[in-house]
Amino acid sequence: MFLAMASDIRVVLVKLADRLHNMRTLGALREEKRQRIARETREIYAPLANRLGIGRFKWELEDLSFKLLEPEAFREMQQEVATKRSEREERLGVTVQLLSDRLAAAGLENCEVNGRPKHLYGIWTKMQRQQKAFHEIYDVAALRILTPSVEACYRALAVVHDTFRPIPGRFKDYIGLPKPNGYQSLHTAVIGRHRPIEV
Repeated sequence: MFLAMASDIRVVLVKLADRLHNMRTLGALREEKRQRIARETREIYAPLANRLGIGRFKWELEDLSFKLLEPEAFREMQQEVATKRSEREERLGVTVQLLSDRLAAAGLENCEVNGRPKHLYGIWTKMQRQQKAFHEIYDVAALRILTPSVEACYRALAVVHDTFRPIPGRFKDYIGLPKPNGYQSLHTAVIGRHRPIEV
């Protein structure tokens, strides 16, 4: 696959799409084979999708693998996320509107503010890594602000930090230091409406 990628990246994109389709339809296979394919997907295909900057593939491949490899933990995460969904969506909507208004007032009218849920495997691995319970993890949704330029991105960060209290040590500058896959953004965590929010 890596040799094919060196000559034509489209081969890898087709391979990733094929694996995603396979993961969605593994039901007819024997348990042992499903486990092997799920492990391979989590360890090879999801990181490859991440390296290529295809986050949606990565998230779905990880969640589908998680469902097969850790079914009990997957069900628990699903229940935890579902029980707080309406409250979270309401809180997210209010915060999106507040930030949109504040950005417009600062002259940043071409910015797009939206919320996105974090995927289950990402939340679970963070819980494992930090040895924390679900309720101790920063909100299971994140805000994203898309800006038309790098300068506007830094200005939007200033608006976010002016609107909400930043959490010390939770700022990352992936514009100044891009990730290996070319991903560029600013990450921060703030206290918004009495709860931490990742932006």
